[in-house]
Order: sequence, then structure tokens, then C-alpha cells
Amino acid sequence: MSSEGEGDMVLSRLPETVDPMILGGTSMVEDGGYSLGDDALACLKDLKRWLKLYDQKMNRFDVARCMAEANLVKGDLLEILSGWEKDEIENRIKQRLALGCVELLVPLTWPFERYNSQTTVNHHRHIPVLQFAQAGYKKAILQHPSKRILSNIVRVALPSIAVPPNERTERDEGIIKLVLYFFRNLVMIEHPMITETDTGEEISRSATIEALKEQNVLHLLLAMSSEMGNEFNTQDVVVMEVIYHLVKSVDIEKMFLTDEQESQKQGQDLTALLKLEDEMKRASIRGASTRHNRFGTTVWIERGDKTRSFVSGQGALLGKSTGLDKMDASKKWKKPGGADTKGISRKTEHDMSLTLERRAKAKLREFVEGFLDAGFNPLFSHLRRAIDRDAQRLVESNQQQYFYLIAWFLKAERTRRKTFANSEDPETSDIESFSLVASVLNQESLITLNRRMTDWFDTKQWTPLQSAMRCFTQILLTVQDMAVSPLEDDQDIAENIQNRLFYEEVTLDLVVMILRAYTRQPFGWLDDCTEMVHVHLRMLERFSKQHEHMFIRSRKRARAQRKKNPTSEDGDGGVPEEGDEEMAELSKATMKERAFDYSRFEQKFLTQSCVNTFLAFIGNYKELNYSQMKRAIVFFHRVFVKREQEVLLFRIDIVELFNRILQGPDGLPSSHSARKEVDQFFKHYMRKLVKMLEKRPELYVELLFTKINSTMHYLQFGYEKQINVSKPREAAELRIKPGLEFNEQVSVAVGALLDENKGDAVDWLKTVLAAAISERKSWEAGEEARLALGAEAADPDSETNPQAPPSPPPFINITPDNEVRQTALLKDGKLRLLLTTLKFEKIDAVDTLNTRWIIPSQLTSIDLQTSLELLKLNTDNPPIFPDGHLAEDFISRKPKPRVPAFDSDSGSDLEPLFEPGGPTPMPGAEKPKKKSARKRRRKDPMESTELGSDLDDAAIERALARRQKEKERMVMIKSSLFVHDSDDESDEERDKLFYEKERMQAAMGPVGLDGSAGPQMDFMEYGFGGVGEDWAGSTGAGEGNGRKRKNVAGGQAKAKKRRAIESGSDDDNGSSADEESSDDGDGEERPFAKPPTMPDVRTPPARPRRRGPVIVSSDEE
Repeated sequence: MSSEGEGDMVLSRLPETVDPMILGGTSMVEDGGYSLGDDALACLKDLKRWLKLYDQKMNRFDVARCMAEANLVKGDLLEILSGWEKDEIENRIKQRLALGCVELLVPLTWPFERYNSQTTVNHHRHIPVLQFAQAGYKKAILQHPSKRILSNIVRVALPSIAVPPNERTERDEGIIKLVLYFFRNLVMIEHPMITETDTGEEISRSATIEALKEQNVLHLLLAMSSEMGNEFNTQDVVVMEVIYHLVKSVDIEKMFLTDEQESQKQGQDLTALLKLEDEMKRASIRGASTRHNRFGTTVWIERGDKTRSFVSGQGALLGKSTGLDKMDASKKWKKPGGADTKGISRKTEHDMSLTLERRAKAKLREFVEGFLDAGFNPLFSHLRRAIDRDAQRLVESNQQQYFYLIAWFLKAERTRRKTFANSEDPETSDIESFSLVASVLNQESLITLNRRMTDWFDTKQWTPLQSAMRCFTQILLTVQDMAVSPLEDDQDIAENIQNRLFYEEVTLDLVVMILRAYTRQPFGWLDDCTEMVHVHLRMLERFSKQHEHMFIRSRKRARAQRKKNPTSEDGDGGVPEEGDEEMAELSKATMKERAFDYSRFEQKFLTQSCVNTFLAFIGNYKELNYSQMKRAIVFFHRVFVKREQEVLLFRIDIVELFNRILQGPDGLPSSHSARKEVDQFFKHYMRKLVKMLEKRPELYVELLFTKINSTMHYLQFGYEKQINVSKPREAAELRIKPGLEFNEQVSVAVGALLDENKGDAVDWLKTVLAAAISERKSWEAGEEARLALGAEAADPDSETNPQAPPSPPPFINITPDNEVRQTALLKDGKLRLLLTTLKFEKIDAVDTLNTRWIIPSQLTSIDLQTSLELLKLNTDNPPIFPDGHLAEDFISRKPKPRVPAFDSDSGSDLEPLFEPGGPTPMPGAEKPKKKSARKRRRKDPMESTELGSDLDDAAIERALARRQKEKERMVMIKSSLFVHDSDDESDEERDKLFYEKERMQAAMGPVGLDGSAGPQMDFMEYGFGGVGEDWAGSTGAGEGNGRKRKNVAGGQAKAKKRRAIESGSDDDNGSSADEESSDDGDGEERPFAKPPTMPDVRTPPARPRRRGPVIVSSDEE
């Protein structure tokens, strides 16, 4: 039987099927009320079974059509529900009957899907009728006289809700879902065809909100949202759908207006509509028909070259430019756009705007505020976890609704805060934290949003992407409000969120790609896209200015390394696995951190596609408000003025668009708040354009076309852009640790390459060596033949014609097999190490990509054969090093050679930077203070007599000899400092003496810090301190000279003898004497410290610092 015949049979049998079931009817006894039949509950179950087995399983709507024709919902189901009184709490029969009615109402009110490939003729026949039937069901439910249909349906779920979550059965969970699905279906029902007689006000959004509020349905939604995750787990999606269909397309700003503000707003809107009506009337009057319209009109226009163009119709006479406009309209070619099969340009529910009545607006505002205070965080955090794990109860539309609701409620929270801030009520003006919406501002929510935006953009699902863009924009605006909040916690959280938002370069680039992807999406999509870009750029620019050192994580493309070839147990080389070559060619993304440059990122928006998107947006100037117009002008100002990419906007269509906006008959009205900004930008634009046309006349042609990157720089500056190609750097020079034989060095170099899966480089090198061996053997054979012929031709007995020596063979060039190998010869340090180990050489002084490597002449074919065998041995049997070491452990970086010091004997013309051997004064160093001249105090002869009374002649002679030796050594040091070349000669004795002095000085510790230090030589006189041989031999410390003093006339001999006496007293432990004060003392006398009898070799005796030795007169001795 055909489907049509079967459907007719079902329709004809419906009255015979329903009537005998005695569901119930009107009673004449109980004042005309509804009276239940004896088997009403069984009848409800049979109807449910019939609807499920026939319509749902067979994908037909015959039974639903039959029930609509029989008026089952209005005549029976609603009457049964209204008969359940409020005081009948324990009546189980009424509760079961109500549940049976809900089980029928849910499939009867289920929303219809769009027509698809599975749509049949039956669907086209029944769906239009059933849509009107559903609108009737909703009207009957909302306007039922009892006013308790919805509240009784809520009572059906209360026993299951009262059960603890861990004790609920599947039936309890099913009942709760069933009730929620009914509310979802009821809210989704809309009037299918609004007419003048049937406006659908009875089932409008306002009527629905009022009914849900009065019958406690909104309270149920708030309670379940606030306990989501604790008391409820699987009902999150249904609750979200009910809330979504309640608040979608509702104007948030109008909802939070007070009565006074709303009245003022309505007056302004009425005034704007009246002005618009007047303008439309004036425009229609200009082209209205007159009594002369019945006559034909032909107008001709004569050009400068005496050619004429003809325009017909009286419309050419209405104004100065109407004739030309009509001519242009006749010449305009409109490219056929084709059918929009994918529905890209189709308006969606995001583009709709809904106006609520005042009472419904107040009730919805109360529900929204309660939801923000208690239910926002639990519901959306639970939904986000479900989305992350791809729960089965979620469909694609639920994710779209999730992001739409986040954006809607974030905007509602911002509007509420703004309203409270402007309020004079002290109770509402208190500032609260943004913790009420914190569940969508954490890192997990941002990752989920970014992932979904990327997926929807890649698959070109523009409507879900629009909801994600709106959510991203509202998150940015919320963070912006948090950053200026007076609470420090909100400011810190906003700083952290911005760091995360602007850290990933993938997210930053996604914004640019979405802006470039606009083709013909609806105006709502374009509005959300441009708003997202505007807010994102503004916040990123501010954040980058506040943080000088800002870093982002970007992707770095790297080649996937090929897997290492496995080795078989018998030692034979393993065969590469299948797919290794393909894997080596694949790319993988690695992440790296780099400094962020805002100007570099902003440059990505300076393209024709981005400009075209904003041009398409401002082309709807009649529908744009002040903020939207300013958004477009700010972007053009960013391109034209800030970034100075003037050529990018020098197009004739842009000139025509702005001229039409400002001076056209249908242009922007003078009363528009954004006209001033548009006029200022256009004037600046035209001034720049005129100057550029005078400067570069070739721009007249370029005005007709969009600009490309290759010509933009030339048109802007008059010359081609200089591209600086960075030269590749050579790899660091490596070396193998010394002490290894040649074959071991080759094993280390080959092993290092194999460890990095670069066996192809070794294979290439074996090919090069094989060709070089063949070439070198051919040359050697030819050379031997030449020498043999020369020996035969020469006279063996002649000694005057000796045999010529053999000539060296020519070097062999190493040619890379591809560009990758050529780059590796420069950048691969391990490959270069193997080449140098094999004694190959490079002949170019500077390393570049074209640097040539050669096999030198001194390598014979035997040497090359040895190298080839070593390479084969190490590739067939990869080297294994002892103690678990790797080849990398035997390789180190070769240090760079130091720059040699200046040599005066080298004959170089370069002058030394400073005088060698002496101290170099550093810039900024303090100059030495000038010593104040002090008068010397003559020594008392009696003191000198007492000091030298115990000295003998032997001590004096020793002191004189030591002093003379010290003089000779000082002369030698001075001469060596200026004349001697230490690079050419070496003095082992001097070096030994130097290290001995250094060891002694280290043992003495720091010198000259206090008065306890021993005497030391004047550095300004000799260049460095010296140690006397006698003192070093006896005490282990050198006796230093005193400061350089002026010689007293006539007293040189006496001074020499007195110094000798002093030195002798040190050696022989003579009696102590007074000493003059030091340079930085106060002039008081100090006793001369007597050295100990048995001094320590490492630690010299403590001696006071003195200006000079004690002077003893030789006559008094």
C-alpha cells in the first residue's frame, strides 16, 4: 500500500480509534466540567504507544496529524492537567495521569527539523498543518483559564527532584528530562505565519515569559542551574536550551532601562522614524508621476569630442546628475552571484532583534539577575566540561548556544554594573567582584573557545563561528572592565587573563584570518567580526604599550627526522621501514617563544582583503549607529594615517563610496552623530590623494585596481623595496678530543651523524669517495706511464739529464647532490667535522652557501680507499663506545683563536692602542691625589749610633752586595720591559723566579692595607713589586724598596752606607731603631719591628710600613 493511501486510512480510522477508548469528556453532572473515563490512564498509554511505534519509528506524522484533527490536546490533555488541584499532593492517580499527558505533549510539541534529504511527501503534507497545530497548543496552554497547566507539569517532576542524586533511578532522571523538554518545546514554538488578523501576540515571547514567571517555571530553572553538578548532572543541556530560547535576540540595553529612560528612548525612536518617513516621502515625490508622464522623453548629452549619448525617460531631467546616473546604471555590469546553496548569506537568529513588553521585560530582568548571581558559574562550568569530553547528549547546535549565552550574559553583567554605577541608590551602587562570571574567564574556557573557533573556521561553519566571535568579544570587554576596576583582585586577574589571551600567536593570527575570510555573510556576521577585530586590536595595543618586554609563543616549522634504521641480530644492516621516507618529508609544529612586536602584528591587517571587509561594513551606513561608524573610521585611520599605507586606500571605488555617503542623495543625514568624523577623514584623504596624484601621475591608472604587495611600496615611495637577505651563518667548528687514532676519530664523527639520523649524508660521502678513488687511480696510472716513458727515452748512463720529479695530482671538487646537502655543508657541524677528519679541505676563505670543498692533492688513492672502508665499516656496524658513552661525548666545540698582542718588532704599520707594559688609566677613574710635601726631620745621631753599634763589617758587606745585585736586576727588568721580546725568546730561570715570587706574595697576603704589612717596592718606579734574594732565602719573603726620594746633594755615599747598615740589621737581627713616618701617616715616629729569630717560610714577619730605611752614619759606626 502506498504511503498516501496508508495516510488516508489512518486519518479515516482516527475517530473510530479514539472514541471507543473512553478517555473522558464533558460531564453534565459536574457543572459542565471534564470527567475522566474509567480507563483514561490505559488510553493515554495506548496513545503514547501508537504515536511512538508509528510516527517515530516509521518517520511519519500521520498519528500527530490525527491527534491534531481530533483536538486531543485542547479537549482532553489540558483538561486532565487542569483537574489536578493544588491541595491534592498525595493523589497518585492524578500524578500518573499528569505524567501520561506530559508524555504525549512532548512528542506533539517537538520542533520540526528543516527539510533535508530524508524528507518525504508525507512531511511536506503534514508539517505545515502541524506547525499551526503547535501554535494552537501553545496558545491553549498559556491562556488556559485555570492558569496552572505549567505549574502542574512542574509538580510532575518534584517527587523525582526530591530524591537524592545517588538514589535516583533511570525513571526519575527520565521524568525530570521529560518535563524540561516540554518547557524547551513550548518556548521554541513560534507563529508560522503572522498576518494582520493573526499577529501571534498570544504566543509571543513576552506572553511566554509572563506565564513561566507566574507558574514558577523560572524558579525551577534557577534552582536547577544553581545546583548543576551537585544535584543534577545530565540535565545541563536541556536547561541551557530553555534559557537560550528565552533570552535570544533580546536587547540587553533596553532590558536594563528604567521606566523613565525607556519612555525617553521610545520618544527618540519615534522622532527618528518620523524623520525617516519624511525623507522617504520627499524622495518619492521627486520621482513621482505627473500629468506629463504620458509623453516620452529623450535627452542627449554631447561630449567634448562632439559625440553624443542618449538617455530616455523623464528621470534624466530630475536633477543635475540624474542623467549621468541613469547612463551609469545602464552600463553597470552585475556579476551573477549564483545560488547560495550553502546558505552563507541567509540571515540567522543572531541577526534578529526582539522587543519585549514592559512587564515581560521586568520579569526577565529579575530572572537574569538571579541567574547571574547564583546559576551562571555552576551551569557553564558543567557544560564546558561536557563539551571538552564530547558528551553524547551534546549536539553541534548546543555548542553554538553555549557560546551565544556566555556572550549574552557577559554583556548583561557589564550593563548591570554600568546601571548600578549610574544609580543613586546606595544599596545598588556598591561595587562587587567579577567572580560571578569567573567560570568562563579561566584558562580552560579560553582553550575551549579557541579550539572551537579554529575548528569552525577551518570547516567554514559561519553561524557557529559568529557565536564564538561574539563570545570572544564580550570576554575581551569584560577583561577590559576588570582592568579598570577599583578592586585590586580584579586588576590582577585581568592582567593574568590578558597575558594568556595574547600569549598564543595562533589566537592572534586567527583574528586576522577571520577578518580576511569575509565573502557574503549576513550583516550580523560582519558586525560581530569587525567588532571583534576592533576590540582586539585596541586592547592588544594598550597591553603592548604597558609591557615593554612582551613575549608570545609561536610555531616554528621543523622537518620531521627520519627514524633510525633498525639493526638485525646477525649484524647485517637493517632495512628501512615502510613510510620512513614519507615521514622524513612531513613537517611538524614546534613551539618557541619570541618577543612580540605590535607594529609587526598590525602589519598583517594592512591587506586588501581586510580593507574590503570594512568597506563592505561601512557600505551599510544607513543601518549603522555612531559606534559602528566610528569603528570603521578608526580602522581606516589606522591604515591611512597611523601606518601611512596611503596607497592601499587610493582606489576609485573608495572615493565613490565616501562621496556617496557624504554628498549623495541617499547619503548619511546631517543629523547623524558620526557624520563629523567621516567628513574629517574624507577631507584628509582627498588632500593626500591630490598631492600623490601630482607627485606620481602613474597613480591615475592604479586607482582603478586593487594594490598588490609588489607595487605598493613603489607607488608609496617611488622606488622598489630593498629586501635584505640575511646571509646564513656557518656552523660552529667542532673537534674530536685528542688521543684517538684516525680510525677512532672517523668512528666518532660517523656515530655523531648516525645518532642524529643523518645516515644519508654518510651515504652521499661514500659515493663521493668512490668517484674520487676512481679518478685518482686513473691519474696515478697515467702519471706512472708518463714517468716510465720518460725513463726509457733518457740515457741511463747520462748524469746531465736527471729524471723530472712527478707532478702532484689535481685536487678533486666535492659537489653536493641537492640544495639540502649544500646547506648542510655550511650549517651542519657534524658533517663538516667528518670532512675535516677525512682531511678534506675548503678553498674559500669565507664560509657561504657556495663554499667549495675539495679532496687535496696529498691524499692518494690508498688514503681515500682507507677512508671509504672506514665509512662502510661504521655504517654497516654502528660504533658502540665503552661505558655507555655516545659519540657526542667525544666531541667538543673548538675555541676561537685569540687575537695576538701588538708586537713592536713585527714591522706592522698599525700603532698600538696603548703602551705595553704599563698601567692603562681607565675612563672615569679617579686621578691620584697629589701628595702634600712634608719636611724631613733630621735623625738624631745618637739614635743611629745606638742602632749600628752591634753591626759588624761582614753584615755591611753583605748588605752592599745585595743592594748592588738588586740594582742590576732592576735595570734588567726595565730593559726587558721596553726592549725584550718575550714571544721570540724564553728564559726558564726568569720564569722560575717569577712563579716563586708569585707563590711568596700569595703566602704573604694583601700588601699595603695596614701598617702590619712588610715593606714593598714602589710600583710607579719599577712597574711591579720585587723580592730580595736574601730575604726570600732566609724568611721566604722579599724585601721591598722604599719610595723613590730625591737625592740630597753631597750625601749619596753616606745614604748608600746607611741603607746597607739597615739591611744588615735585618739579616743579623740587630737592635731596633726609630723609623720615620710613612707617606700617609701623621709624622709620628714608630719603632722598627725586629724580625723573629726563626721566621716561618710561608708567613713573613709583620713589619711596619716605613717611608725609607733607617739612616745610620758611617762615622758614628
